[in-house]
Amino acid sequence: MKSFIDQIKLLSYGELDYFIVDSNLKVLDCVVENAAILSGSFNPIHHGHRKLLDYCSKKYDKNKYYEISLLNVDKPEIVSDDLSTRLKKFSEDEKIIITKSSKFVEKATLFPNSYFVIGYDTGLRILDESYLNKGESLDDLFSLIDQKKCKFIVAGRIDVTGKEFDNLKLENLSFTESFKRLSNEFEFHSSDTIFLFGV
Repeated sequence: MKSFIDQIKLLSYGELDYFIVDSNLKVLDCVVENAAILSGSFNPIHHGHRKLLDYCSKKYDKNKYYEISLLNVDKPEIVSDDLSTRLKKFSEDEKIIITKSSKFVEKATLFPNSYFVIGYDTGLRILDESYLNKGESLDDLFSLIDQKKCKFIVAGRIDVTGKEFDNLKLENLSFTESFKRLSNEFEFHSSDTIFLFGV
């Protein structure tokens, strides 16, 4: 049986791209396929996360996965003890992917044919070119997303989301037409709308 600590070491050494675990820190021997993946730090996991992923999984007929990246573009690296504490707050039947993939270019490469479920703030960061590597463009990002047959599902926020999601600054981008709105289909906490990116 694979141990959680050993998998963390392999991931840290770059000998493993990801592994899947449950709340008991049991390493699961399964493959990520036909997935709806909700990425986050989950500190802690809460009802809104679960409701959003459940909704998207059922609506698009996808298998549910959470994903925690040990590396994050905006936050300190998550250490093993901290990760263990976060994982133990998940339910026993929930599957959590552990990666070191802080960017969606990396996630899409690892998990083709997946729907990435994200919040409004993450949607803003995806469209912020300052998060791209030197020489990369948003068109490059979305070209790869399309190539890997991935999509983004973005939960809007009542307090900042305009009727047409116009404050995401989509003007002058060649992939603007791929941003579709699904109106008033979902409600939880501060979010009331889901938008499908990359359709």
